Amino acid sequence: MPRVSCGQSLPAVYLNARNQETVPDSATHYRVVNQKEETGGYGMREYSLAGTLLLQGTLSAIDPPVRNGVFTWFHPSGAKASQVQYHNDKANGLYLAWYEDGRVRQRGEYMSGRRTGRWLSVHRNGQKRSEGHYVLGRPHGEWRYYFNTGQLSAVERLSQGRSMSLALYQADGTPSSAGGPRRQAPAFPGGEAALLDYLARNTVYPKTARQRNIIGSVHVSYTVGEDGQVGQIHIARGLSPEIDSEARRVVASLPAFQPGHEYNVPTAMTYTLPIHFAPSFTLLHGVRPAQEPPTEARVGYPDEGL
Repeated sequence: MPRVSCGQSLPAVYLNARNQETVPDSATHYRVVNQKEETGGYGMREYSLAGTLLLQGTLSAIDPPVRNGVFTWFHPSGAKASQVQYHNDKANGLYLAWYEDGRVRQRGEYMSGRRTGRWLSVHRNGQKRSEGHYVLGRPHGEWRYYFNTGQLSAVERLSQGRSMSLALYQADGTPSSAGGPRRQAPAFPGGEAALLDYLARNTVYPKTARQRNIIGSVHVSYTVGEDGQVGQIHIARGLSPEIDSEARRVVASLPAFQPGHEYNVPTAMTYTLPIHFAPSFTLLHGVRPAQEPPTEARVGYPDEGL
């Protein structure tokens, strides 16, 4: 776990996936707040347990925390992921989100902490992905979704966030008679049980870690892309260099998934996978430790509190 410098900072606060304060062993990330600056604010940053910067901004008060000024979220690569301005702890004005390469992914407006007006999302190739309107923080009216070819994939009509009708279309423009869910997670060949079995069979307990009796779980973040391939792999919470390297290796070796979909459109989705290491990994025989299924990774949005 990374060390936190306390020179100009208050003690680190460890947080769980719901942004609730917790003990370090149960945390998914942590927050560091600087001592009060001459401007009257407190600089704030949130990091993954591996030390990757997730979020930065300024607080005008810390108990309870009150956001004021620009807040920026980051991709694991360090590139900006999204940004919005806060006033008295409520998002206000233009919201922008970017892909890792800097291309715009989404834009919209906030008013007093609620989404408002027209919102637009864009595919990586620049084609429109979705468009619609928010009223008092809820999607309202007609929302349209598109394949990356520009072809319509779905039309949904909503009333104050409640779906009134939904029509789905195939990539060739014909109506989809089979229907389907609005959102479908990526599927590993053979299902979740096959994924856990693959991890148990293919993960090797490093000899040096065995000699040092290192036991615990490495949390690996990965993205299943629109093509089903696994990528953007990084360690969200590590144990030791050799164990972290093995966890990264086995995740990188995963075969292609059936990609996830949103409104019939192939969609990249990010997950966090715990891989457990213990001496019950044997060189020849024996029971290997049970593995846990992945969970969809935490994503911060301006609508959420600290």
